Amino acid sequence: MAAAGVRMAVRERGGGAAGAVLAMIAVVLVALVGGGTVLGVGPLAPSLPPDQVTDPKEMLARSLQATIDASAVHLEGTVSGAIPGRFVDRPEAVVSLDGTVLEADVRPHDGKTRMHVASPGLEVELDTVTVWDGAWYRLDDDDPWIKASLGDASADAGVDINPLTLVDRLRSYLATPGMAPTSVDVPCASASAWCHQVRLDAGSDPAMILALLLPRERSEQLPPVDVVITLQTDARTLRPARLVVDATSADGDVVIHVELDASRWDEDLVIEEPPADAA
Repeated sequence: MAAAGVRMAVRERGGGAAGAVLAMIAVVLVALVGGGTVLGVGPLAPSLPPDQVTDPKEMLARSLQATIDASAVHLEGTVSGAIPGRFVDRPEAVVSLDGTVLEADVRPHDGKTRMHVASPGLEVELDTVTVWDGAWYRLDDDDPWIKASLGDASADAGVDINPLTLVDRLRSYLATPGMAPTSVDVPCASASAWCHQVRLDAGSDPAMILALLLPRERSEQLPPVDVVITLQTDARTLRPARLVVDATSADGDVVIHVELDASRWDEDLVIEEPPADAA
């Protein structure tokens, strides 16, 4: 798809390759970073010190809470794998996601995020900024910012990102029969150099959220996708250090591997807001 075509597609809800990337970003922000980090609030953390948590389910919940409680965090990640070209209006049978990179800054207490995504296979280079539930995006440094709303997008899709209950809802989800995350301690690139590595077979639920965010004609094309989440979280603070997500469909049409690293906790990360007159 030519750049002009991508620009036109992104102005329509979820259209074309850029729409698929925007949906992926929404899922990353809501499911991986945590919708509560965008709004900077959440339930009070339990009194048990983080270095005494032994339940893998609670490690996941407390890692989300630790992210919400931080003043800032920097994220860097890669995406590899492949998806059918029909998902993104491409003539190729298969579109490679290899070489896709993203980097982001999140300031939970200020309600701000900034993200840059570049994907050679999708032919997209995208910048986004969010301030509370407002969102802006552009496909080139010279392009004007286009304004959207995270709240409207999630409401239209029927996705609940209420931060006041986010951690409790994660705990409820993990209490579902069949959810059995496991944990082993491993050396890692965190503040204490030691992490709990939690592995969760999440089934198809995360992919169902993606289907809700996509336009109907594309969500109907999405095959059943199983998701496995591997989180390395600092053993002393339960702050996430590394997140790996593998999503595969039984028919092999969808194979996605995401790696996301967190660093620069509580640093003074600057996120500049788009001009007030942005469309």
